[in-house]
Amino acid sequence: MTDRRTDPPSRIRPAFRGGFRKLRVAGIGALVLATTMAAPLPASGRVEELSFESVALGREMKAMVVRPASGGERPVLLLLHGRGRHRNSLLELADARESLLAADLWVFLPDGEDGWYMNSPVDANARYADYLDEIIERITARYPVPHESGRWAVAGWSMGGYGAIRLAQRRPERFGAVAAIIGLLDFPRAETLPPGRNYTVPTSRFGADFDIWSGLNPIRQVETLKGKAVLVITAEDAFDRLMNENFSQALESSSVPHEFVLLPGAHTLDVVRHALPRVLAFVRSATNASSRP
Repeated sequence: MTDRRTDPPSRIRPAFRGGFRKLRVAGIGALVLATTMAAPLPASGRVEELSFESVALGREMKAMVVRPASGGERPVLLLLHGRGRHRNSLLELADARESLLAADLWVFLPDGEDGWYMNSPVDANARYADYLDEIIERITARYPVPHESGRWAVAGWSMGGYGAIRLAQRRPERFGAVAAIIGLLDFPRAETLPPGRNYTVPTSRFGADFDIWSGLNPIRQVETLKGKAVLVITAEDAFDRLMNENFSQALESSSVPHEFVLLPGAHTLDVVRHALPRVLAFVRSATNASSRP
């Protein structure tokens, strides 16, 4: 997780001609440096914890908050963690923490536990989609954030990538941009992909009904992302690569402009670390973060 080697250049392919925005970057470090130079205030005191009693889940839940360096109504990024991770997973990594602090965005990192950020069809107590709605309400009520959907973005990795796409599809009036890193974007589904490309569906969350699975698979609702800025990142050796390629093809078939990025590596937190500066640059561009309200 602490490997500092320079990765070979990523491959960015236009998934939909005419709607593809190619990012010109000179490596991960250049993105971090550029955003760091734009942050005039010290990092101390800009990371805090938000806790509240979730009605949806019936218990106290927590999220980490990264305040923007410049203060005020900066754009909002809701950043969802992967399965087995938690609200502090990125903040515990020095380079990821630096990138988040330098982004000059309101960044909210909620605990998602193992809930897949959805209301489970088989567990009435696992209302994680409603929980995300509560978080959005808390953010807008407590913090000086913009209300325009074009100034809000949601992103996530692995399980959180699934959750981010699903939330953007479910709440199109709230988010203007969405990004997924090594997300499970053709899921849940039967294990009919080639060996090594499937992921066993946790039936305790999703149930075992294939018809219900179809309704929970974000690939079935790509049309809802029209008009949004969409970024899909996967890795060359990640088991999720084919799922992401399927999702990209579905976007293309529905004429949804998007960016598709293929990084070196596998389904690992190291890939998430290396993708994070690119996601933050994408969010800043998509939400017009360079302009002041």
